[in-house]
Amino acid sequence: MLELVVFDVDGLMLDTESVWKEAFDKAGNKYGISDLGDSLFPLLIGKRLEDEQELLDRLLPSDIQDQLLNDWRHMGLSSLEKEVPVKPGLIEILDFLDAHHIKKAVATTTRRELTEERLKRVGVYDRFDYVLCGDEVINRKPDPEIYLSVLKKMDTDARNALVLEDSVVGVEAAYRAGIDCIQVPDIIAPTDVQKKQTVYTAKDLMEAKDYIKENRV
Repeated sequence: MLELVVFDVDGLMLDTESVWKEAFDKAGNKYGISDLGDSLFPLLIGKRLEDEQELLDRLLPSDIQDQLLNDWRHMGLSSLEKEVPVKPGLIEILDFLDAHHIKKAVATTTRRELTEERLKRVGVYDRFDYVLCGDEVINRKPDPEIYLSVLKKMDTDARNALVLEDSVVGVEAAYRAGIDCIQVPDIIAPTDVQKKQTVYTAKDLMEAKDYIKENRV
C-alpha cells in the first residue's frame, strides 16, 4: 500500500533547469561561444563538484571561465528571482495525494535556503510533511543517503514509498535506496539504465498521477 511519495524539486516540480540552460546560452553568447545551453549544460546536470570542474576546464577557455560562470549564475538567479516556473501537473498530483491521504516529502540536492524560498513562492512548501535538502546530508545523489533518511524520518518502509525524479542521479539514488521510482525526464532523455531502474517513465506529473492512480492506490 502506498503511504509516501517523495519529490525531487529542480527539474521535477520546478522548471528551473530550462532557466539555467537559457542563462548558459546568454552567457556564452556574450563571450562568443554559441549553444552552451545544449552542449555544456546537460553534461553538468547531477555531476559532483570535482567532476563539474573537470568538464569546465576541458570545455571552457581558462581566460574567460570565471567571468562566464559568474555571468551565468547572475543571469540564472536574476531570472529565478523574477519568476519560478512550475511544472505542469504539480498542483494536480499534490491534490490527488491529499485526497488519498498519502504523505508527501521532498528530497533535493539544493540547499535549504533556496528550496524553502522557491517552494514558498509558488505556494507548495506547506503541502509537504517533510523537506530534506542537500546541505543537510553528507552524500549527494546518486548516493541513496537522502532517500534512506526520508524513509527513516517518515517511518515508512521502502516498499510503501514511491519516488518522483527527473535526473539520472536521482533515479539511481532511489534505486539504490530500494524505492520504486517514476522518472519524469526534463532536459536529459532516459537511457536503458534508467528504464531498468524505474517502474515507469512519465511525460509529465499529470501522467505520473495517472500511473499512481491506476497502479498504486
